[in-house]
Amino acid sequence: MRRPASCLAKAMALSVSLLPLISALSNTTVLPLPADCSSYPDYDNTTGIAGPWTIVADSTDKPIDGFGADTVFAIAANGLSWGFFTVKTTKPLNQTSMRCTNSTLQAHLPRYPNGTIWKEVIAAGTPAEEAIGFGFPDLPDPTLTILPYAHIVDGVRQPDVFLGALNVTTWGYNYQNNTEGGEYYYMRLLTPGSESPSTGERLNEGEFEGFIRVDSNATTVI
Repeated sequence: MRRPASCLAKAMALSVSLLPLISALSNTTVLPLPADCSSYPDYDNTTGIAGPWTIVADSTDKPIDGFGADTVFAIAANGLSWGFFTVKTTKPLNQTSMRCTNSTLQAHLPRYPNGTIWKEVIAAGTPAEEAIGFGFPDLPDPTLTILPYAHIVDGVRQPDVFLGALNVTTWGYNYQNNTEGGEYYYMRLLTPGSESPSTGERLNEGEFEGFIRVDSNATTVI
């Protein structure tokens, strides 16, 4: 698998403790939810598990809004898989099922040589390259825990749950085209300090902003 351009490059570490609450897109305020599974849809208080459901692109103002996320992944020498969540440029045939258990967001993923496994969903901890994925190897900075958030628009709380970290729910959708994954967007969290090291701009060329929304209405396969 070809990694997204310059992904996981070494950069200055970001101080979490100094981050304030941050507005996402222009008229949206981010509200942190309790960091446990009860914040997610379809929560079962007898098992402590929420889901399964999928995640979808949201508020990008592009044709991909509502498209579910799948994965592009690689297999390491030890047989463990790692990779990125992506949104295809065309309506996907497959969507990755997700759940929350033990206050941890997980995705249902292939495990080689056979079978499947529930694996923790994280974001890379390197500013400018905070892609959402799983099992990242040899990261120079600690990974970010993905957390649930609500959005408030014009003083009204919206009904959905959105994914983010560090009180940020805005993601940059970055176009890729390669033989393994075809045409897709990978998503990186737009935290303070995530500007391009080369240009200083908030967005890379061709990149656009959007949210990642939990979609409990999608059909999931476990």
